[in-house]
Amino acid sequence: MSPPLAPFRLALSALSSGQTEAALPLLRQCLDRGEDVALAGLNLGIALTNLGHLAEAVPHLQAACLALPDLAEPRFRLGQIAGQQERIAAARALFHEALILEPEHVTSMAGLAMLDEAQGNADGALQWVAQALLLAPREAGLLVMQARFSDDVALCRALLSQGLGGVDAVKLAAQRLDLAELREAASAAPLEWRWQAALGLAQLTAEEVDAGIAALRLACIFSDDAPELQGLLGLQLAEQRRDAEAEPLLAAGIAASHGDAELRASYALTLLRLDRLAEARLAFEAAIADFGPHPSLICNLALTLSNQGLQEEALRISDEGGDTVASLGCRMGIQPYHPIEGSAAALHRTASRLGAALPHPPLLPHPPGFDPERRLRVGFFGARLGRHPVGWLTLSAIEALPEAEIEVACYSLKTMDDALGRRFQARADLWRDLSPRLDDAALAAAIRADAPDIVVDLGGHGEGGRVTALAYRAAPVQIKWVGAQSATTGVPSMDWMLTDAWQTPPGSEAHYTEALLRMPDGYACYTPPPWAPDVAPLPALSRGHVTFGCFNNLLKITPAVLAAWGQILTTLPRARLILRTHALRDAPTRAALITRAAAAAIPLERLELHGPSSHEELLAAYAEIDIALDPFPYAGGLTACEALWMGAPLVAMAGSSFAGRHAVSHLNNIGLGHWVAEDVEGYVARAVAAAHSLPALAELRAGMRARMKASPLMDAPRFAANLTAALRHAWRLRCAQTQPLKPSSVQTERIKMLDKQKLIACAASRGAGKRL
Repeated sequence: MSPPLAPFRLALSALSSGQTEAALPLLRQCLDRGEDVALAGLNLGIALTNLGHLAEAVPHLQAACLALPDLAEPRFRLGQIAGQQERIAAARALFHEALILEPEHVTSMAGLAMLDEAQGNADGALQWVAQALLLAPREAGLLVMQARFSDDVALCRALLSQGLGGVDAVKLAAQRLDLAELREAASAAPLEWRWQAALGLAQLTAEEVDAGIAALRLACIFSDDAPELQGLLGLQLAEQRRDAEAEPLLAAGIAASHGDAELRASYALTLLRLDRLAEARLAFEAAIADFGPHPSLICNLALTLSNQGLQEEALRISDEGGDTVASLGCRMGIQPYHPIEGSAAALHRTASRLGAALPHPPLLPHPPGFDPERRLRVGFFGARLGRHPVGWLTLSAIEALPEAEIEVACYSLKTMDDALGRRFQARADLWRDLSPRLDDAALAAAIRADAPDIVVDLGGHGEGGRVTALAYRAAPVQIKWVGAQSATTGVPSMDWMLTDAWQTPPGSEAHYTEALLRMPDGYACYTPPPWAPDVAPLPALSRGHVTFGCFNNLLKITPAVLAAWGQILTTLPRARLILRTHALRDAPTRAALITRAAAAAIPLERLELHGPSSHEELLAAYAEIDIALDPFPYAGGLTACEALWMGAPLVAMAGSSFAGRHAVSHLNNIGLGHWVAEDVEGYVARAVAAAHSLPALAELRAGMRARMKASPLMDAPRFAANLTAALRHAWRLRCAQTQPLKPSSVQTERIKMLDKQKLIACAASRGAGKRL
């Protein structure tokens, strides 16, 4: 009987047969035993690198450098990792060290070419590739690099024709070859997956989304579901927000290429969008450990933690991104949810840091000129012009804008093909689809090409929002309105914040980098969905106890909110609380919330949790809610309107930030300002008092829709008239700064606005509506 093979030989056998995972314990066993330590450590480092465990691989590769000082490979591998972590200088030094030890180390030459390309040195990159090709003239990867650096279309075409280069060659062909040529080639070779895949990518770039995805699916079939191609398809599906389809394909791609940073980042983001929050957190943390603290990874990890209701941890993580525009924009997206740092003053400090990092361009010449009284071209800019809070809170007012005075332009970063999206398109006199791939300067230039007089941002620092693009001044007047409208934007060229006296009461001005353009009523105009069911009778009348409810995102459920709810339920021993939000689909997140609720003295037997539901189901669920509880410091905006529309009055607490006062505005505009508390004690007392007055609750519920329909909150013509006046005011002031009007005209306009603001302030101080 032959003696058993040593662990190192078994490990090499596993590695040579592609069983990388199986080799790991064998290589670790060698290190533990002190057998073949140097080579075992090197191979362990390489195996971990190939599996994408870059952080774990580094110490083993560093040890191999010391143990094998004449070997180029460990230095090359460390350089490869440094390059993936964007430590360019370190990567370059390591590749050069490898070449000193082994002057013909082709992969180090390729690594240096990639670094030169990343730094914009195409000539240097091409020189390294040419040198490497002398040593490996048939290496497909080098040929793809040569075609890319030299812009050699013929070589690009030849690579696909000869079946060389894999997905990298496909990507290059999609970029370099004409779409018509790709169609012809794919038709001529219908079973060749490379041509199909290149055609699909090119079609996606040309916004032929369905055809592009179909071509990529065909390519997967023809390639026998090659993992690298599955990963490519997964990336495209994820970009289209088809996350359920993308997730298994991305997982397959990662299984074959663990070190692909793009795949892993996209996979983690897909998990986040699928509400698999615990998995997403682990995926982002692993990617950061392996690829370094890239701002997008840091931002998305912070967002994941925030979605789990971990506001403190989320804000701490976001700070690790530093004072870059991307990191501060991310912080502006999550900071409003923090119980302390969500104050207006704290948000202004962060916005000011962001503003300091953004450009401050001068006002450019405006081709149509500065006639204060002509018809205005007003551009509405965002990625959510459709079935989204932006649509429900702006569309009816935009539709009612007078065509004689306002030309409506829409600049959409993502077409939303739904009923509201089609209404936006129908109202628009000018519609532009803009690619979210454009950088900020290019986005602003694309809008500026149409010479709008005013641009209204509807995205803010929220997901899909590109408010920082407006730092490059897309129009003479720029205004922030609904769409992640949680605080000041900090964008230097954002002139105004469209608001009202409840959102930003007198004295708020210091917390905004914009001037406050106050509307005489509310800042938003609510459109209810046509599928909303009728208001159900007050459930407490048949149940004998009150049911509270909150259907807001878990991001808004802070420890202070849970503590207040605990006080309410303790005071009302038969009352129940229902929470409904998409994050509760994730079992670990749900379990963590239960633990937090118990710590806040919420009786768990009276707490009911529900995960995601369709909009129709969510609205119908208000039939079980007697009283809605608004969260703080980030109040409900659309959710407040929906609760009221479904008959559930809302207990709210006034915060200091814009985000903290959404419900304050909505309640005052329907005459229920007395449902707003100024502190936690008042919030609890208001909820308890309402629960003790069931006949009054039933009467209020029965008349809630009529109240809303008759209020400024839903009066689109009235809102549109006020919005038109506000836009005209902002435009006249810009004209006065640029091309002086007659002094009397300017003075009269300013006096009118001052008088209007005084009236608004008086109305706010008196409170609106009759108590019921």
